[in-house]
Amino acid sequence: MKLFQSLLVILLALAGISAADTDFEYGSRPPNSVFDAAGVIPPERLKEISEPLVRNEKLEGVDIVVVVLPSLAGAPPEHVARQFSRAWCTSPIHAVVLHVPGEKFSPWIVPDGKLIDEVHLDVRSRSIADAQKRAMREPDDISKIAAAAVEASDMLRYWLANYINRAEVVKTERVKMRLDLERDWHNRKLYRVLAGALLVPLLLGISWLAIGFRPRGARLFPDRRPPRRLGAPHAGGNHAELDLGRGIPKSS
Repeated sequence: MKLFQSLLVILLALAGISAADTDFEYGSRPPNSVFDAAGVIPPERLKEISEPLVRNEKLEGVDIVVVVLPSLAGAPPEHVARQFSRAWCTSPIHAVVLHVPGEKFSPWIVPDGKLIDEVHLDVRSRSIADAQKRAMREPDDISKIAAAAVEASDMLRYWLANYINRAEVVKTERVKMRLDLERDWHNRKLYRVLAGALLVPLLLGISWLAIGFRPRGARLFPDRRPPRRLGAPHAGGNHAELDLGRGIPKSS
């Protein structure tokens, strides 16, 4: 029964993934990472462009998808590129190279992924602008697409090596320092508690020893003399009598 339930959950998950792929306007991602809806890339150049992209994804985790569309229908290029990114890219660092033949500012390079935020915004903007300018200088559409794919791959690999990994190292060191400080603080607190717990019985023991070995002198047990009774030099016995008619004898 449990095995059947597990298989059912797996099938439903796969069905959900397939449904998510088919819900996208352009369907599933092509295996060679190049989607040419405009039909401008010949087969021999398609392989030349796609092979380095597939290899870099497998070896370094840098995912580049090339998308060639006949038109954007007035939509912003970044918006269209991020639609493909959300539908087809799963790597934490990836980019979509979007090209529309005949467009003045094409191709566009749009990086995305959770690790991109580790790169400062100014560095990102400057790197993307420079890469797009170099790609736009190429003489034809196919050369522009190939150059943009190489520029995007090199840019992400550079970021990964010089910014993202460094940021992760800094985060790791900060976490380590915080853990060390917390451990030292707990250790100091524990030492203070133990010192207090040992000091109290030690002080009590010293006090008891001081009291026990203190000499018993007059100050400790004062010598008190009882006052005379009725002026007599000595206390009377049990059968002492006093004749009041004779008066009180004078003391010598």
